[in-house]
Amino acid sequence: MPSVNVDAGLKPRDGERSDGGASPAGSGGGGASGSGGAAVAGDPSHGGTITFQDIGAPGFYPSRRDPSSGECTAYQRDACCMARHEIASDALTPWNEELIMTLRGPLLAQRISVYQPSSSAGQWDRVADWDVRAASEARGVAFDGDATRAAAFVGTVGDQCLVDVMSNREFPCGPNSSPYCPAPTDDGYGWEGSKLFVMLLSMPHAGDGTIASAQHCSDDAANNWHDAPWIGFSHGELVRSGKFGDCHCYASKPAEWWLADGCGQFNAFEVVNDNNEFKNLDLFSTNFFGYQGYIGEGPCGRECDVSALAPEVDLIDKSSSREALAGAIATPERGPGSAFRRPSAARYFVVLFDVDTRTVQLALIAPGAIPASVAPLLPELPEHVTRTAIEALLELRLPR
Repeated sequence: MPSVNVDAGLKPRDGERSDGGASPAGSGGGGASGSGGAAVAGDPSHGGTITFQDIGAPGFYPSRRDPSSGECTAYQRDACCMARHEIASDALTPWNEELIMTLRGPLLAQRISVYQPSSSAGQWDRVADWDVRAASEARGVAFDGDATRAAAFVGTVGDQCLVDVMSNREFPCGPNSSPYCPAPTDDGYGWEGSKLFVMLLSMPHAGDGTIASAQHCSDDAANNWHDAPWIGFSHGELVRSGKFGDCHCYASKPAEWWLADGCGQFNAFEVVNDNNEFKNLDLFSTNFFGYQGYIGEGPCGRECDVSALAPEVDLIDKSSSREALAGAIATPERGPGSAFRRPSAARYFVVLFDVDTRTVQLALIAPGAIPASVAPLLPELPEHVTRTAIEALLELRLPR
């Protein structure tokens, strides 16, 4: 097994990657040319942020219950029993509840870490950590799904493959479980309350040779998931119920799932490939669905053209297809007007859910261009960070 260079932001634990593991994201481990050198050299792009403010609202969504409980106050049809899950607060609700992250390929991961507030005042602890250099030594995190056609998660997520990322705490599915999941499942609890996800990833295009074709879950180029990576967040209940079956919390009436007016879903970074005018494989769409309504913006499709942009551009102004002048801000009343650019080289993907400020902060940060204000967090990803470091991340606006 040949030795590989490790991108800026990761210090080698050994000189080689483990059998079956992913080459460092952006290293061109599958033979792709062009991105590897830039990533290893630091790839000093400008970065980007989208800051969602005033997130959360009182309301309700249907929550699944054991049919024998009789708690079918929101919906009942055949074996589907849903109770009204009432929410009185507006403090980042319902995204303050336990969330599971889903990764869709093509995607290469080097590091995934999760932080949450500590019992020690003013401190956040790293509660979960996975590193491709020691993929079998994950702490506080578990994976489930078809990472590749025939292998467990070791950093590579093939085209049209899905991997759920959750805590390693088992959820007791079965009779009288609440929320109800009818059979034992490999999906455990998500992360509840305030939480920070930091991932070092790249998203090469399907077919460019970076990920071997045998590691893709499908070669159907007409499929809407083809060459469309996604980082999404769903309520643990939705994931454990099989996501979009016939009994789920996603919509107020499960049979009318397209309304997305229940627990909903957060598409933090989603490449949209609908094989129509909305298709754009070079940009992310970012939006919330749920009982609070639609927040964010969908894809700009053919209206956005990034082909003339320099490689260091990470955030674009959707109205002009030029680099955004500064980090974008969105609220329930207005969209960000900007979109993240899909990186083929390594980037830190940051997703921060902060209950105290009702803010969700998204960031793309190049390993070779880490702002001084987030140096307490990146690239070391230490065991603990201060609340001051979290506030600096909330205030970050890139590019600038």
